[in-house]
Amino acid sequence: MKALMKKIKNMPIKKRAALITAVVLTVVLLCSVPVFAWFYMQRKTAEMYKVEFPNSLYLNAAQREDRLYFNMNAVSPYKTDPVTGGLVHDDDGKLIPVTRQLYVFSVSGSNTKSYKLQMAHTNNNQFTYTIYPATQYNDEASIPSGTTNADIVPYSMHANSHTENTIQVSDDMYSETGSKYYVKSATALSGKYKNNVTSDPMQAKDNDSFYDENYKVNDVKLTNVQSDDIPSYWQSDSISVTWDSNKKFCDYYIIEVTWENRTNRTFEDKETDMIYITASR
Repeated sequence: MKALMKKIKNMPIKKRAALITAVVLTVVLLCSVPVFAWFYMQRKTAEMYKVEFPNSLYLNAAQREDRLYFNMNAVSPYKTDPVTGGLVHDDDGKLIPVTRQLYVFSVSGSNTKSYKLQMAHTNNNQFTYTIYPATQYNDEASIPSGTTNADIVPYSMHANSHTENTIQVSDDMYSETGSKYYVKSATALSGKYKNNVTSDPMQAKDNDSFYDENYKVNDVKLTNVQSDDIPSYWQSDSISVTWDSNKKFCDYYIIEVTWENRTNRTFEDKETDMIYITASR
């Protein structure tokens, strides 16, 4: 070692400086390799996490059945059978008038921490649409005593009805036979309309971004648009998710459609309205 140091000391100054520089660079390179490798592994770990743990979000009928079973195509002022959809008669053979109908849908997914619901609808009939959280029960006996029958929605499952969503939640395994019962919460889901100019009668604005999205072509607004056809957009507040042990979840909701006779709200015979419900992370 002494001979090596003596040899280095006897070197010309330029050669000695070059040797010291080479040694320093070698040390820096040796130190940087494990640091680079650590960052590289962290990046690969993040990529693998994204691949192995994708998040998903589905909007379906009750029991996560395909969307076609979330059927709102016939809002009737008379009582209908929740299973067959047919009109119900009283003991005298007369139709039973009602002022509301309830429809069940579900939001489910995996690795999703929160989401929002959006509901858009036209206003031809001046319906009132309200979304409520719902609780699922396996049979009528499980429903808490004192529950109003009008707030209970029976639902019969359908065979081969999970082609869109195959998520199985550990504490709510879906079935394709039998029935479930859904009870409407007493408190509506929190949220508000984003583009209404009035609420009674329900009427959407014709001069905002929601309007432009539907009725603006090549930067030119369409004219002669019927005011009741302009959709109203309601959005919920953020909804937190409760996972099962596999980071999956399923929430149930009941949308209540009402048409009570009151000021500026009427029920039109054979009039058509369109409604869209979406869920987003």
